[in-house]
Amino acid sequence: MSDKLEKYQDKTPEQVQERAYLAPRVDIYENESELLLLADVPGVSKQSLTVHLDKEQLLIEGHVEEPKVGALLGGEFQAVDYRRSFILPPGIDGGRITADLKQGVLSLRLPKAEGLKPRQIQVKAG
Repeated sequence: MSDKLEKYQDKTPEQVQERAYLAPRVDIYENESELLLLADVPGVSKQSLTVHLDKEQLLIEGHVEEPKVGALLGGEFQAVDYRRSFILPPGIDGGRITADLKQGVLSLRLPKAEGLKPRQIQVKAG
């Protein structure tokens, strides 16, 4: 065996702690002017939440901070990260999307482009 390989074998393996990723549960509603997406992201703060739109792909990512209250004596809680992506249908006005986070629920309002909204056609008498 080479000296290099023996040196690597003598070392203990590096400890790597991976966090779990969960897809948040989502409800999607539609009305005449928008799609409303409600995502459950408990424990995520505004500072650790990102909503990213790239072309037609919408990506939601949230990070739950582990509590820092002292030395852990025993634990069953595992902090998780949330990640979910969606392909938006044609006709969503990406420039007017709004996001609001309240009590662990992310509300995303996805406005429809003007051309997709229903409208009343005026009938003329001739």
